[in-house]
Amino acid sequence: MTDTITLAAQPNSDLNHAGEIIQSIYKQVFGNRHLMELDINPSLEALFINGDLTVQGFVTALAQSETYKKLFLETNSPYRFVELNFKHLLGRAPNDQAELMGHVRLMNEEGYEAEIASYTYSEEYLSAFGVDQVPHNRSQKTFEGGRTINFVRSACVDTGFASFDGATDASKLLNSLSTNEVPSIVNRKSVGNANALSITWSSGKQIGANRRSMQRSVVNQSSMSATVKSILAQGGKIISISKT
Repeated sequence: MTDTITLAAQPNSDLNHAGEIIQSIYKQVFGNRHLMELDINPSLEALFINGDLTVQGFVTALAQSETYKKLFLETNSPYRFVELNFKHLLGRAPNDQAELMGHVRLMNEEGYEAEIASYTYSEEYLSAFGVDQVPHNRSQKTFEGGRTINFVRSACVDTGFASFDGATDASKLLNSLSTNEVPSIVNRKSVGNANALSITWSSGKQIGANRRSMQRSVVNQSSMSATVKSILAQGGKIISISKT
């Protein structure tokens, strides 16, 4: 699961902690990209260190910067740009094509900065992260109660710890939204269970004297939805879903 990172004290009272928060914000907002020295914004960092910017304010300012615009708007279609905004700023994928198109239309009518602010100053952002928590991937935590396809869509835009959001990557998500089909989140050819998904869940009731309350189910993507429904039906709670 993704660890949540929260500013626990005023930045100027714990510079080491503030530095860790700053690096986490850069990593999240810029999709794990390696940034050049000219892409770093020392003025914003100073405001944050002095306590004049919250994490929410820092995230907003970076996403409205020329660097973010150069990396993600100027090198992508508007649809791919919105997809990445959802990932970087809300920690999830767009739920459907209507939500995607709504943000494309907002950017066309009200401009770039309004599009960014529509994420970072939304009720959803504040409910999920507040003002001092760094945005993070929420797909494993929030799909319960929703549609399984939305978890899969979020998983297919997750490039992994060592990768980054490239400008030329083909988007499985956009294809899924336009066709309403479930995207594949398994890419490599393999044998055995190497392409399976691991569902970690907690049981809502006693399941045997020698069984732990925390359980793991290994399934193929095609049977993931049925497995999740079965777990929830018996009072279980989904903790995470990941590739094996």
